[in-house]
Amino acid sequence: MTLPQVTYPILVNGIVAFGGIFAGINPAYTQYEIAHAIKAAKIKCFITEPNLVKNVLPAARDAGIPESRIFIFDKPSQTVPAGMQSWTTLLSHGEQDWVRFDDLETVKTTEAARLFSSGTTGLPKAARLSHHNFIAQHHVTEPQTSLPFKPSILVAIPLFHAGAAPRTHFSPLRSDTQTYIMRRFDAAAFLANVERHRITVLVGVPAMMRALLDQHPSPHALRSVRAASSGAAPLHRDVRVRVKALLGPAVPYTQAWGMTETTCRATGFAWPDEDADDADDAACSVGYAVPGLDLKLTDKAGREVTACDDDDARGELWVRGPIVFMGYVDSPAANAAWDADGFFPTGDVAYCSGRNGQWYIVDRKKELIKVRGFQVAPPELEGVLLTHPLVADVAVVGVKATPDGSELPRAYVVRRPGAEGDALTVQDVKKYVAERLSSYKRL
Repeated sequence: MTLPQVTYPILVNGIVAFGGIFAGINPAYTQYEIAHAIKAAKIKCFITEPNLVKNVLPAARDAGIPESRIFIFDKPSQTVPAGMQSWTTLLSHGEQDWVRFDDLETVKTTEAARLFSSGTTGLPKAARLSHHNFIAQHHVTEPQTSLPFKPSILVAIPLFHAGAAPRTHFSPLRSDTQTYIMRRFDAAAFLANVERHRITVLVGVPAMMRALLDQHPSPHALRSVRAASSGAAPLHRDVRVRVKALLGPAVPYTQAWGMTETTCRATGFAWPDEDADDADDAACSVGYAVPGLDLKLTDKAGREVTACDDDDARGELWVRGPIVFMGYVDSPAANAAWDADGFFPTGDVAYCSGRNGQWYIVDRKKELIKVRGFQVAPPELEGVLLTHPLVADVAVVGVKATPDGSELPRAYVVRRPGAEGDALTVQDVKKYVAERLSSYKRL
C-alpha cells in the first residue's frame, strides 16, 4: 500500500519470487476500506509508507496483524514508527533463486496476485491471478513483430491497478520497453516528462488525456510519440480527435478494453492499426480480441447472439482464454458465474461490427460506476450510508458528470421518521461518506 515509485515493481517481483502473493491496495483507502481489503484478500503483511500508517495500523490491529508484519517503505531521511521495520530489512536475509515451475498445471494453479475488483455485482472482491495469467497477458499484448521505434512508456496510473500491474511489474523484464514511473499524475509534469524522456508510447485513461488537452500543449511536446492508447473508461470520439490533432499524421490513438478478471487488456489494436471511425456510436472501437481469447455475446434470455454482421447484434460480452483469472477469494456465488463452456460474463454490453470486424462496448449490465477509470460499487456506498443512524434506506446510482460520459455516484436517501431524521441534510450525508471512503467514491 504505497504510492508509485521505481522500487515498487522490484518489491512486487520479490514477493512473487519467494512464493508470496502480491495484493495491491489503493494508498487513498481509509481505515474502513483497508479493513475490508484485509478480509477480502486474506492479507497477512503490509508494506506501506510512513504517512499512511495512521490508516493501516488500526485496521491491521483489528485483523490480528502484528506491528512486526508492517514494513515501512521509507527513505533515509524518514523515521520508522516504533514496533515496525524498514522494508530494507527484507534485503538482509541472504539470496535464493526463484522457485522454478516446470509443468503447466503448477503455473496455472499458483497465484501471483490478488487484485481488487467489484466484478459484475456487489462489494469489491479479490481476484486471483495466476503466474499463467500474467505470462499469457505479456505474450498476447506485446508486439508480435518488431516495431520501427524503441518503445518507452511513462506510467502515471496507480501501480496497484490492474491496468498497470502487468505492464509495469512484469512485462518490462521480458521486453525492451523502457518504463518511467511518476509518483503522481500531474498534467504539466507529465507533458514535460514525455518531452524530456522522448516517450514513444503514450498511455493514459481518458480523464488523463482530457487533463493533458486542458494544458493546451503544442504538437512539439508530443513529437516523440509514435503510438497512443487509452483504457479503463470509455474513450469518446471528440477526445480522440483532439488528441490525434496533436500527434503526427501517422500516429494511431486507439482504445483497449479489459478488466481485472482478464489480467488487464483483452482487446485492442496492433500497431499501426486503429479505429475504423465508421460506427454510429459516440464511443470508439476497442479493437479486436487478443490472441487466444474467445468472445461471445448473449441476450437477456441467455441465448448466444454472437455475430459479426450487418445486424450488429448486441448482448452481454463473455470471455474465455488464458488471460481469464482463477476466480475470487471466498466468493462462491460470484465464482459460479462461469458457464458450462468455460466462458466468464463481463457485465459489459457489446457488439462486433459487420463493417470492420471490430468490437464496441456500448453499455454496462453490471451495477458499477466508473469514476476517472476507478470502479465504484453502489452496494459499498449503500452499506456505509445504511450505518448512519438517521438513514432508513438508500440507493446509489451513477450519473453522467462530463459530456464524454465520465460518472459520479449519487445517493437517494430515505430519512428515518421523526424530528431527528428530518434534520438530516445533504451535507451531513456527504460528510459521512467522505469520512469513511476514498475521495473518488464521494457523492
